Amino acid sequence: MNRKKIAIVAGSEETKDTLCTQMKYYLEDYMDIEGFSQEVGVDALIQADLVVMSSKILGEEMSEFVKPGCPILIANRSLNIENIQKLFGIPKGTKAYFVNDIKENVRLCIDSLKEIGIDYIDFIPYYPGCRVYQTANLAITAGEAALVPDQVETVIDLGARIIDVSTIVQILKKLDLMEQRLELVSFKYRETMIGFSKHLYNLFNEIANTNQNFAKILNQINDGIIAFSSDGTISIFNEKSKQILGAHFAGESIDHAIEDKSIREYLTEQNDMADKLFRLDNGDFIISKFRIDNNDTTVCTIKNTKENKDMETKLRQSLIKRGYFAKYQFDDIIGPSQTMRETVHIAKKLAKSELSILIYGESGVGKELFASAIHNESQRKRGPFVAVNFSALSEDLVESELFGYEEGAFTGAKKGGKIGIFEQANEGTIFLDEIGDISLKIQTRLLRVLQEKEIRRVGGSENIPINVRIIAATNKNLIQMCGEGTFREDLYHRLRKFYLKIPSLNSRSEDVDALVAHFIKKHGKENWQISNEVMEILRSNQWNGNVRELENTIEYFMAVCEDHTVKITDLPEDLFDHSIKTKSSFDMYNEILFEKGNMDEYIFMLTSIKEFTEKGFTISRKTMASVAKDEFPKMTEERIRKKADDLQELGLITKSVGRIGMRLTLNGLKYVTMFNQLTPINTRIKPLS
Repeated sequence: MNRKKIAIVAGSEETKDTLCTQMKYYLEDYMDIEGFSQEVGVDALIQADLVVMSSKILGEEMSEFVKPGCPILIANRSLNIENIQKLFGIPKGTKAYFVNDIKENVRLCIDSLKEIGIDYIDFIPYYPGCRVYQTANLAITAGEAALVPDQVETVIDLGARIIDVSTIVQILKKLDLMEQRLELVSFKYRETMIGFSKHLYNLFNEIANTNQNFAKILNQINDGIIAFSSDGTISIFNEKSKQILGAHFAGESIDHAIEDKSIREYLTEQNDMADKLFRLDNGDFIISKFRIDNNDTTVCTIKNTKENKDMETKLRQSLIKRGYFAKYQFDDIIGPSQTMRETVHIAKKLAKSELSILIYGESGVGKELFASAIHNESQRKRGPFVAVNFSALSEDLVESELFGYEEGAFTGAKKGGKIGIFEQANEGTIFLDEIGDISLKIQTRLLRVLQEKEIRRVGGSENIPINVRIIAATNKNLIQMCGEGTFREDLYHRLRKFYLKIPSLNSRSEDVDALVAHFIKKHGKENWQISNEVMEILRSNQWNGNVRELENTIEYFMAVCEDHTVKITDLPEDLFDHSIKTKSSFDMYNEILFEKGNMDEYIFMLTSIKEFTEKGFTISRKTMASVAKDEFPKMTEERIRKKADDLQELGLITKSVGRIGMRLTLNGLKYVTMFNQLTPINTRIKPLS
């Protein structure tokens, strides 16, 4: 088998070296690993079977340096727990900056430390650009020492965050190495944790048995841990050990602390170091032990076999591939409008059933979000949720992806075959997105699955029973397709046991404000301001791409806005293309204004209102007359009033008495913007200075 190649891309050289060293420990035996950093740069386009980016931000910034077609994976990362001992001994209540590159990473690191018992330090979040109202002489960082404030006297660097095991599993899946390599990676991971257990014990022995912080860490570990001397005196045990074995207090002998005779005999037998399975009243457990000869100590780890099996199942079902778990709940659906609240209410009712559901909605309304929420509200919420987008799969791949294949089923089939998505979704939910894009051949096979509740792999001879709930989604008119013969009517009725229509954003414009606030918060810009003019445009725009288009627009103006106050000039130009660029409306306004006389004056007024608004000011008739006197000396306040009436009648402006003055409507903004785009520069109205 050809060796796969993965590329690790990090921000700094230090982080790159750390992540490459980690990945070589797990994967170097069967794939090539190459590292790159943004700090040094790259000489040529990065090419690999999989490119692993160390963060989402880095992925956005470095994607242009990756050869087109190379798959990119954004890594989940966690603290390197091997360096946690550096924090032991810090007095309770000590103020310390926790320093990292962005706000989200700072919060994740602080939360991780608190979860393992490092909650006695008063952490002050610190990242570039943040506002800090407290001072500290100590800074703690995870590989970002260069970002520590200059005035800090002491710096504790826990080292660059490492790649989380969930991402390692994703790497194996994406490179089709799960079946061959998951067991080896799992072994190395257990080996690492055993090594960490030894390390923890040595530290514990050095800093004394009464160290409460270390006890908290031991109690966070989901396995039982016991340490005892050669005479059987227990020096360490954690809460999990007590739950499993009934061990009582450190200082007691194993003979008195542990009730089960067979376990006592195994623990005290110094020549028997093999792992052993013990069946107790509260479950089956595997006990492993190792000797630390220089301390005359034996350390044991106790694992619940069911919990280990459940963990492996969750790794396979939830972390292997994006979409194999339902990420959203009904609480994640934003929409205070009556229309959306009624839709959510109906969806919650449908979730309680086991029947298939057909979701209809325009592109970008959130069909997968609803499917995910329905799964999490159903009785299958503990099972897998597998999403399949048919528009993203070629006809040749659909059948093998859905139903799997046997070894030798076709040229290129991997050894041992492959299980399909239906088998992986067993006992859970499968979401078939863009169902209207599948061929009649696949429709026929899918109909059989719905009827018989079993599948047959490509090239296979055996039927495999499956138990899945199907949620399908489309933005196409399937009834019309049935009439045209491009979609099977019997399959349509099988899928449409329940029907849910997701309303378009244009039909619930009252939800725009809540969605804008949600996306602003989602991207960490809660302190940003959006001008009233921009909000009016967002509320009245025709969102043909629905919520997805709205979020894209928000991401755009957050990227280009420079002063945390979003103005009209921060909006993408194509936002103004929906209605005016039909050309008919644009020509209509031109003709009407031309007939009314002196069109240049109308354009001057619209342009002046636009420019004043973009600068954060309003404009009155008096101000308009003042700025127009050189180029249009006949534009008196009375003449401006009459022309403003004409523009208001056409729906291009609104005018009010007092501070507000004249303001462009959405159509007015679109019209004057397009006029300036289509008019030659040397013939445009001279802009205001």
